[in-house]
Amino acid sequence: MTDDTSDLPPVHPKHLARERFGKGALHAAHDITEALAEAGVDDDGVVVLRTDGPRHSFAQLEALIDEALAEEAEHGEEPKAP
Repeated sequence: MTDDTSDLPPVHPKHLARERFGKGALHAAHDITEALAEAGVDDDGVVVLRTDGPRHSFAQLEALIDEALAEEAEHGEEPKAP
């Protein structure tokens, strides 16, 4: 078995944005856990989920991702591979 990915099609920018968001969320959660540990606070495992905010449709979320990608392109930033 080889790791040759040259035959795979390029990853769509929306998928890259989603993967970046997921990585960012995981890193943020890790940083919060580290900060709690350094402060000597016990991690009680509580997660706060806001349910009183506006709900977004998939189309609105897709538009948000497209807007973020357009801003990156406008500033000359290219999406980074995961």
